[in-house]
This record gives sequence, structure tokens and C-alpha cells, in this order.
Amino acid sequence: MTERPYHLVLAGGREQVTCNVRDTARTTGASLLYVDITPVDISKNRQGYLRDATLVIENPESSTEYNLSGFRNRNDLYSAACGYITRYVREHFVSQELRLENLELFDILDGCQVGIAVFSGREIRKINQHLGTLLGYSGVSARPEELPDLFCSPADYMEFSRNIFSGKKDAGWNCAVHHLATKEGERVLCTIRVRRLDGFDPMKGHLMIVERNEGPGPGPSGTGQVFPSDWVLSGSFGEAIAKVPGMVITTDEEGTITHANTPALEAFGYQASEVIGRNLIGTIVPGHSRYAGEMIAMINDPAFCRDGYTVHAFENTRKSGEKFWVAWKILPLVDAEQKISGMLCLGEDITGTGTGTGGSRQIRADPWKYSVLKGTRVNEEVFDSVFHLCVEISRDGHEGHRIGTSFVIGDTDTVMAHSRECTINSFAGQERMKRLITNTDNTEVIKGLASMDGAFVIREDGFIEASGRHFIIDNLKLKIPEGYGTRHSSVAGISQMTNAIGLVVSQSGGKITIMKDGLIKKSFVV
Repeated sequence: MTERPYHLVLAGGREQVTCNVRDTARTTGASLLYVDITPVDISKNRQGYLRDATLVIENPESSTEYNLSGFRNRNDLYSAACGYITRYVREHFVSQELRLENLELFDILDGCQVGIAVFSGREIRKINQHLGTLLGYSGVSARPEELPDLFCSPADYMEFSRNIFSGKKDAGWNCAVHHLATKEGERVLCTIRVRRLDGFDPMKGHLMIVERNEGPGPGPSGTGQVFPSDWVLSGSFGEAIAKVPGMVITTDEEGTITHANTPALEAFGYQASEVIGRNLIGTIVPGHSRYAGEMIAMINDPAFCRDGYTVHAFENTRKSGEKFWVAWKILPLVDAEQKISGMLCLGEDITGTGTGTGGSRQIRADPWKYSVLKGTRVNEEVFDSVFHLCVEISRDGHEGHRIGTSFVIGDTDTVMAHSRECTINSFAGQERMKRLITNTDNTEVIKGLASMDGAFVIREDGFIEASGRHFIIDNLKLKIPEGYGTRHSSVAGISQMTNAIGLVVSQSGGKITIMKDGLIKKSFVV
């Protein structure tokens, strides 16, 4: 084989693979897949159909089989086999990207001063340095390999397993307070939060955040407790936070900033007079960013702070517009009547965590977005315009009423070939500027049409090809979980059949779902 980089080596059976091919795949980091159809000589039965065959696709770790039946000629059989191979390869690379994203996620959180672990079933895949230190493990090799080893006894582990998943919280987190065991066998009371790395596939593993409940904190009750607001207003608060090396921001119950310490002001590039009295939304988090919704939930829902939501990794924005990542610890402030009157936010800049080109790690502003756009010809500006339009529809609806709609971007010719008109195309015959999704003057028109049946089909350059399209997906076996409605199913199907990206706004809850390759890539509640 020629000396060049490869991403995939597809071999027709194991017997066709030479040592040279294996060495090339290993040295270039390429995926090596073996493909074979058995039996080799496929004859016809009395009805004129080819006898059943089996397509076998293997990689070094696993094997997958597909049944090929009901074909009258070899061309149709091979065409179906090619379809299975294409989907397998696509899913293979999607799975690889997911693993890389999970590693990136762990790399980002690895620098946080909270315990982080990634586990699958009983197996512990990752433990960060802080959790290892908390439990008394000095070296990586000495750390426990299975989840039960973190607990004092098998009975404690079984109790944790029952409790942690008994009451699911919003956003997929589960929370429980439980004792963990140090290397020396001491019991340590901790707050433990667990969520899936992939919300739709528990086999991809779970992320666990561990915080010790005992120990000193920046205030009179420790970092795991609520703080009296009158103490925050006193001089003792200033003395306490002067010793805190990270960022400290306090707010009232509406999210209006009441205090920001020097590290916070320096990190965001503001003077104190520029932030005091302003809301968190629009200051440290842009109003239309994908994290604004979570920040709004923190401000409006006391349980978000008090009950299992105290650690957040946010993408924040400096005054200059530069984006950076901060790990926030959110603590409620209470008044004399023990009612929540604001928040105390303790932040740590984690942008520089890990290593990369030139010895420093660069965090991409929108890693999920680039994963969605990868392999398509969709312009990033077009995707952003459609996404922000979905956010507006989700939040505001149209004329005070909630509406649901869907957009499909890219691979327009194929999408149109697999769809039909269910309502009149309102954009037919219009001049180009009135058919561009990137033209904000068209926003209200599109929101008005969104209340009608059918989806919007948009070209890669933002040109609205049609509105009111109904997708024809026949008997395609969908990849999304059961329980989704017709709108989600049809968009998932068309994204599975084509190289298009689908965005769906749910009418019932305003949830925005982004789909590609038949899979749900990202979901937002704003």
C-alpha cells in the first residue's frame, strides 16, 4: 500500500488481509474493517429468489451480521449490502467521534477541584486527580478499577445503585448523598451526581461528579451548604472571599450581579461599575447562547442550586467577545426567613486544562456544532441562522401560541426527491433575498409559515428551496428511540437517507432537537 494517511481500510474477508495492510492500518491509525458475504455461491430457490445470505462486518473488537433475503438478482443483493456497509461505516465514525468528545469532556473537567469519574457498568474508565487524592490514592496505577471498590462494602454499593437512579433530576442528572471508602478504609460522606455520557445510549457510560460534604468552605457553613445573605453583605464575607483564589460572583433572586471579586473582574475584562446591577444573562453568558437556558434555570429554580446542581462547566464570554470555559460552583443565598434570595457563584477558569498544540489546550467554542457540520457542505452561518430561528420559535412561538416545526438543511436534491408537497410552497417565485434564511427580515414570515404542516427544505447556502414538505421514508428502520412523534420520526428518517441535517422544534415543550445520520446529535430546552 502507498505511504499516505488512511482513515478506513475495508477488506473483503480476513483471508485477503496481508501483514502489510495490517501494519499500514496500525501505523496510520486507520480503522480496519473486514467485510464478507456468505455463502459465496448464492443460488436461486424454486420461486426465483436468491437464497438467504449473510453479510458479516468485523472489526478487531466486535462482529455484526445482517440478513440478506428476498432478492431476485445479485445486483439488488449487493446494493443492499452496500447500504448496510455505508451505514455501519458512518455509525463507526460517529461512535469514534463520540469517544473523542467524551475524552475532551473529561480533559476539560479534569482540572476542576471536584472529583470526576467516568464508568461503564462496574468498570471505572477514568478517575481524575482530585478524586484520587480525596480517596487517598497517590498514583494512577493504584486507583480502583471497579465502581464497587469506591464503597465501604458490597451492601453500600447496592444501596447506592438503588438510590442514585431512583429519582431522576432535570437535565439527566441523578443525585445522592453516600459514604465512599478511602484507600485506608475510612468512610467519607460525599454528594454524588451521575448522568449518562450519551442520553440515548447507557452503554456509552456515565459521568460521575463527587464532592466531599465535610471540610472547610468559604463561609460559615462549608461550601456544600446555603449561605445567609446578611453574612454576604457583611465585612466578614469580604474577608473570606479575599482568600479565595478563583472567581466569586453574587446575585439577587433575579440573577442581577451584586458583587464580583477582583479575579472575576479580571477574567471577564470588566470594571466593577460595568457589571454591578447587570444580569448574568447578557454579561458573562450571551443572551442567545446555548448555555443561557441553563443559566436561566439556575436563576429561577431554587432546586437547581440546592439539589444536585452545584457544579457546572459553562462556556462564558469576556467583554472582548472571547469565549472561555469556567467550572462554576453554584450555592444558594437565603434571607432571614430561609427563603432563597440569590446565588453565590464560585468559578475556576479551566480553558487551559490539558495539552495540545504548542503545549496548551484550545477549547472549541461549539464542538457539538462542528461535529454536526462535519462531512456536509452546510455553511456554518446558515446553520447558526436556522438554530437561532428555532430558539426564537421555541421561546416565543407565533402570536403568543406555541408552535412546532422542522428544518432540513443540505443535500437538497436528494431531500426533494424523497419528499412531496403537503401545502403550497410559499417561497416559489419569490426573489432571492426573500428566500434566504440568513436574511433576518424574513424571520416573521418563516415563523408564520412554521405553524402550517410540513417542513422547510434549505440549501447549503441558506436558500429556502421549499416550505410545507412531507418526507417519504417508507419502511426505514429508524435509529431514534421509540416515543417520538411523526415530526421527529420523519426528520430522523430523511437525515438517515440523505446527507442533510435536521432541526425539530417540539410544540409541546419547545425542545429543539438536532439530527444527522438518523441520530439525535443534540437537544436543547430553552
